[in-house]
Amino acid sequence: MLTTIAAGRVFDYSHCIGMYSTSGVGFLAPMDFALGSNGTVYVLNRGVDEITLRISKCTLEHEFISDIGRYGVADGQFVWPMAIALDSNENLYVSDENLNRITVMDKDGQFLNKWGDSGSDAGQLRGPSGLAVDSDDNLYVVDSMNHRVQKFTGEGQLLGGWGSEGSGPGQFCKPWGICLDGNGSVYVADWKNDRVQKFSADGRFVAEFKETSDGVGDLNRPTGVAVDSDGDVYVADWGNHQVKIYEPDGKFICSLVGDAETPSPWVQDYIDANPDVAKARRRTNMEVEWRFNRPISVKLDDENRLYVAEAVRHRIQVYTKEKEYAEAAINL
Repeated sequence: MLTTIAAGRVFDYSHCIGMYSTSGVGFLAPMDFALGSNGTVYVLNRGVDEITLRISKCTLEHEFISDIGRYGVADGQFVWPMAIALDSNENLYVSDENLNRITVMDKDGQFLNKWGDSGSDAGQLRGPSGLAVDSDDNLYVVDSMNHRVQKFTGEGQLLGGWGSEGSGPGQFCKPWGICLDGNGSVYVADWKNDRVQKFSADGRFVAEFKETSDGVGDLNRPTGVAVDSDGDVYVADWGNHQVKIYEPDGKFICSLVGDAETPSPWVQDYIDANPDVAKARRRTNMEVEWRFNRPISVKLDDENRLYVAEAVRHRIQVYTKEKEYAEAAINL
């Protein structure tokens, strides 16, 4: 087990899920993912062409269930899908930055609804990306090319929004990921401003997570953000190939760099079935494969397990957090 210890917190690497695959078992260029019930995970694959675009439905125990969706402009299809989120009924909401719309499907992939008009007026979308669902099943949408966040009902009725282009508090430059904490506060990965901003549920600016005095905690094109039950903030630091972790007040805690020393069972099955591949891997320094390559989305479950999707490695790395570990060790 590989462990990172910092500021009274311990992050243990657990395992990884995924492998390169154009269909079926595995992922291809995942952009985002959502954690469902009973260990189900929905992985949004941008793919590399019209054939490989899909949502992979599988379990955290490495069981492949089905592929959902396909390329196209018809109902239930996508062109440039960017993010995925689930409501309380495990319906899927998917943003499409090309079609400027939100598609809604049930957990089995059956089309339910779509909404969204192209443009810059209130309620319209231009390059929608990150999605987050609140406790009332309302949907926050990062309207990236309009440099704002908008809030809708699940049926697409506009409830409000905030933001404009710029670098000041409450302004954005091509924002990307979004999440909500347990108090309903909103966190937005402000991609081109190299920061994360925190807001109240109605859009009042609260704080930002950005550079640190020594530069170690600086962000470089953050794409995803998540907050655990202790208030610690996790950022997919896409440009630095790391996950940065901050205390609730913005103090930098540490970076995770990826620890997938042991491949996923899917990858191991492939290696076992191909002796030449196994031999080649033994001749190579595999440490580079352990590390994050373009971490793009971070999520947390109810037990504060951290999940990190990598766009280039086509996998999700999983960590557990033990907050009291260091304190207990000091008291021995």
